Amino acid sequence: MNEVKLPFNARLAFTLLSLILLMFIARSGHELLVPLAFAFLIAIMLIPVAGFLEKCRFSRAMAALTCILLIVIILFGISMILASQMGSFVADFPHLQQQLLHTITDLQAWINKKFHIDAARQMDYLEQLAMGTLGSATAFVSTTLLSLSSLLIFIIFVLLYTFFLLLYRSLLVTFLITVFEAKHRETLLSVIVETRLIIKGYLAGLMIEMVVVAVVNCTLFWILGIKYATLLGIMAAIFNIIPYLGIYVATVISMLLTLTNSSLGTTIQVGVGLLVVHFLDSNVLLPRIVGSKVKINALVTILAVVSGNLLWGVPGMFLAIPFIAILKIIFENIEQMKPWAILLGDVTLKKVKVRRKN
Repeated sequence: MNEVKLPFNARLAFTLLSLILLMFIARSGHELLVPLAFAFLIAIMLIPVAGFLEKCRFSRAMAALTCILLIVIILFGISMILASQMGSFVADFPHLQQQLLHTITDLQAWINKKFHIDAARQMDYLEQLAMGTLGSATAFVSTTLLSLSSLLIFIIFVLLYTFFLLLYRSLLVTFLITVFEAKHRETLLSVIVETRLIIKGYLAGLMIEMVVVAVVNCTLFWILGIKYATLLGIMAAIFNIIPYLGIYVATVISMLLTLTNSSLGTTIQVGVGLLVVHFLDSNVLLPRIVGSKVKINALVTILAVVSGNLLWGVPGMFLAIPFIAILKIIFENIEQMKPWAILLGDVTLKKVKVRRKN
């Protein structure tokens, strides 16, 4: 049977409509899709562990449940470390608020001296900004508790989805093989295997990198005598895995919190220290630990992170790179989509000489 080739304008319209529909579904179904996406990535990471347990004569359900329990133990340990710091932070919040206003007063005096800007107007505006940003201690605590309860529900759903993805992984692969025609099955299996290997290597490397950066950050903050060193160090390490943008968000937050209980010089040291750690991480640690598992160019990386933020907020920023990598693998295995894989990649193609006709 002859294949019908659509004209370019029809293919373009079909592509644009498909993108709009996918964006609409992603935006509308974010409450379901975000935890499912995280569960998918975690399940890929846990497949080797589940496979090992099954070889040790665990049933598939028991192996999947054991993997989930391991994740719960790790999360519980991290939560205990952060909880001690968060408790101290919440208790000190009124003092931090007053300290920030005191710092703003000093800054206002300096601006008035240097730039001769009206002090009263300046102070009113900055106080409103500080109060609006920080709110009262009561509001902060209630918001924190609400966020923690939402996070707990989110984690429960992620773990639940991860369990079922591990339990029914063979069923899902069989479903995909059955959906596609026999002539495409070899390509499909190649995509599945390559996706699992690349994403597993990338995420494992990323976790190792995050732990190393967290240890270095915490050590740096302890040396500088920063309060909440553990909290800020771990927070900066988590934000650091968001390409290009995360480190600057972490630096600003860390400097603001440091400014409330330390001198301006120490605050600058914190900012410079985080940027130096990020520089060493990007140029020394990241290439060796994570390597070139995900070969995506910088422009696509930034666009993916920004698009992920627009669609799903901060979770979308974390999910953007792994799913762009999966998309690239799919494009590489479909003949018609290979140009898109080239667009996403960071491999420099050989120059093609073009003869000009006189």
